[in-house]
Amino acid sequence: MNCHVDSTVLSRRAPMDGASFRSIMRSMVAGVTVVTTEHEGSPHGMTATAFSSVSADPAMVLIVLNRSTRTHPLVMASGHFVINLLSESQIGLGQRFAGKLDNQFDGVPYRLTERGAPVLEGVAASLECETVREIDMGTHTIFVGQVVSGHGSDALPLIYHEGSYKAVSTLDILAE
Repeated sequence: MNCHVDSTVLSRRAPMDGASFRSIMRSMVAGVTVVTTEHEGSPHGMTATAFSSVSADPAMVLIVLNRSTRTHPLVMASGHFVINLLSESQIGLGQRFAGKLDNQFDGVPYRLTERGAPVLEGVAASLECETVREIDMGTHTIFVGQVVSGHGSDALPLIYHEGSYKAVSTLDILAE
């Protein structure tokens, strides 16, 4: 089945205003990640919720970074990044990497990948990626990365909803 969208119709519509869009997006639930990279021997990172799977074969994911962040040009220059999905107990790391500290990694336990990118200790999961495509969209860049390694754990992920960090319920919902 083919789908055709008449671009002339779309171009006549005014886009939703930013405040309304942000309000709706706050109602979405997202895993809290810290995107890390290495540039010129120094680790860098930032908290981000704009992350998604793209393909299972080959394994690819995407992250979306605002071009105004200090991590954006470093991910672009290094050509690789790690997505660290924080665990419920890592709210402090989410806050730390959302800030503008000079040395975000001071006192933070991590290990380095073969390429030198930091993987935070105690995360629910991590994916090391090599950038295969960059797409500029509005104020952001979509970085598509091919996953070259990863690690999962039994830890429950930290989530973000309505402007705050939250825990995943451990209750199993049984379907009848």
